[in-house]
Amino acid sequence: MLMRIASLFAILINIDYPLGMAAFHHLSSIALGVDELRGIYIMGKAATLNGRVGDVMISKVVHDEHSSNTYLFHNALTAADVQPWMRHGTVLDNQKALTVRSAFLQNRDYMDVFYREGYTVMEMEGGPYLSAAYEITEPKRHPTDEIVSLVDHTSKTLELGVIHYASDTPYSRRQSLLSKSLSYFGMESTYGCAIAIARRILTSELARLG
Repeated sequence: MLMRIASLFAILINIDYPLGMAAFHHLSSIALGVDELRGIYIMGKAATLNGRVGDVMISKVVHDEHSSNTYLFHNALTAADVQPWMRHGTVLDNQKALTVRSAFLQNRDYMDVFYREGYTVMEMEGGPYLSAAYEITEPKRHPTDEIVSLVDHTSKTLELGVIHYASDTPYSRRQSLLSKSLSYFGMESTYGCAIAIARRILTSELARLG
């Protein structure tokens, strides 16, 4: 997360690592105490319905079970930002993510419903962060049970980057954190995600400073 505290200074705050509505409350509280919030960058782990453990997913649509909203947004991160740092994993962009209340509450029939609608990423923090982002850019409570476009709301005032690395493949019992560790593949993907976010923040600040 990139914000401005004074006229000349920008600082980074790392929130590690709230899930669900804790993400919403953390970001909302921080936004109340800063002059300007320039960017929100989310790196999380997720289950993938179309990839392998160690892959990276970049979404531009998030359906949030907490608010029942479907958020559309411009993702500042692209596959080209991550793939150079990956040797084994694949970066999947233009994905659709589902923010669930608990990954352990899902079953195959439930996942099939969303998979048929094109949702391939199952995670636990994206939706609440986007609800908070909406309230940061709009002086009102976030809606519920709506399709919410954040493209116009955030493109001029706030940059959004959402990226997940695959820790589970729930369609395969052999590819789950319950049965194996991420090992090298987890290290590679988390490194790729982290360096992509860091480079994006530094590039944006250098461009702003001229």
